[in-house]
Amino acid sequence: MSKDSSNSKKSTTKNTKKKNNTNVDAKKTINKKNTENKTKANKTKNIKEKKEKEFIEAQVEEELDNDMFDDDLDDLFEDEDEYEEEPIIIKKEEKKEKKENKNKKEKKEEINTTNIKKIEKIAKDKNIKKKNNNSKKLNDFGYFLEKNRNVISAFLIGVIITIIIALIIWPDRIATLKNGEDPVVKVGNKTYTADDLYKQMKDYYSVNQLLDKIDNDILTKMYPETDEMKKEVESTAENYINMYKQYYNYTEEQFLSANGFSNKEAYLKYLTLDNRRKKYEKDYVKKNTSDKEIEKYYNDNVYGDIKCEHVLVEVANDTSSTTSSKNKLKDADAKKLAQEIIDKINDGTSWKDIQKEYKDKVTYEDLGYQAWNSDLEKSFKDALKDMDNNSYSKEPVKTSYGYHVIYRNKQKDTPTLKKVKQTIIDKIIEDKISKDNNLVYKALISLRNEKKINFSDTDMKAKYDSYLKQYK
Repeated sequence: MSKDSSNSKKSTTKNTKKKNNTNVDAKKTINKKNTENKTKANKTKNIKEKKEKEFIEAQVEEELDNDMFDDDLDDLFEDEDEYEEEPIIIKKEEKKEKKENKNKKEKKEEINTTNIKKIEKIAKDKNIKKKNNNSKKLNDFGYFLEKNRNVISAFLIGVIITIIIALIIWPDRIATLKNGEDPVVKVGNKTYTADDLYKQMKDYYSVNQLLDKIDNDILTKMYPETDEMKKEVESTAENYINMYKQYYNYTEEQFLSANGFSNKEAYLKYLTLDNRRKKYEKDYVKKNTSDKEIEKYYNDNVYGDIKCEHVLVEVANDTSSTTSSKNKLKDADAKKLAQEIIDKINDGTSWKDIQKEYKDKVTYEDLGYQAWNSDLEKSFKDALKDMDNNSYSKEPVKTSYGYHVIYRNKQKDTPTLKKVKQTIIDKIIEDKISKDNNLVYKALISLRNEKKINFSDTDMKAKYDSYLKQYK
């Protein structure tokens, strides 16, 4: 063999080895590339599967109240196939990868559709199961009630009877002092406690002291003290004190002590409460006076001012002597003289001549115009209202002063209801209060009820109920 042949052979062998080595390296590179692609594809697949699973779980939780179907979710993914890639050369690999991606997309849509159907089926099954459980519970409860009906009925009857008995024999609720057993004074072996004084106070003063406190709190808010109220109270106090000084020769201190007041301030406080009570009494009557009442009073009592004169035959009271005054007579004699005057007028004697003839036996007075609400006594006003102008009373008119012979001159027009309405209301209030001495108590009882008075002490409640009976 020639040297060139030998070299050529060596060269060929060397090239073949080099080529083989190159093919091996290329194959390794391809395999490495395929492995990396496969790993990457698996990671992508796992991430996608994880996201799909999380999405489905979230949907299930949102639809069916938190992990309602956790046990069934694993079944949704059992049928998913593994994705594998065959080792191929780079160009074929890219082509195959595109095809697989397309298949994956179609498969994913198919899985999603399948998953939705499974979710709907699971939800439906769970709801049916839940409804069946609720129905079963209701049936069991109904069976329990039916089975134990007699026992339950007996129990309820027993409870009702117990409540009724408790109400009947409920112990009295008597308010006590916190330290009621604390001694106030000790005399020999006898100790007097705070409770002793409290019980005696309740028995002696009954509910009066308590009602004074209640009324004062309520009425002070309704009628705050004003300068006018203060003057009224002080004037009333002075009038009573002076009256006792005049008739009983009492000093102010004696007057206060005799009426149970420790000092003048306590007396003024009492009179202030009395002033407020009277104000409420008037407001109470006004509130309960209807328009119909007002209209009736107007028609019965209101008239235009009347100009009049009169002569009075005075009557001596029981303690007066008939000889103490030539103008005062016994009742029968006074009435007889008044009738004599009327007879003379009827016979033609003038009014002026009557005044002259009887000037030593009667009192003459020109009263001018007198309104329907004047201070004249009712009997005098009633007679005057029913007379005609320029006429005399047909018979003697009796008042607290004696017997009158009235001469009516003329009259003004009657005022409208609108003009005198407030005056009518004041007169109605005055009339009602004067006719019912208990009206103020009735008004205050109504006020306390309006403020929802409620006793906790059963002893005081019984005393208050007894107090109420006086004014029904």
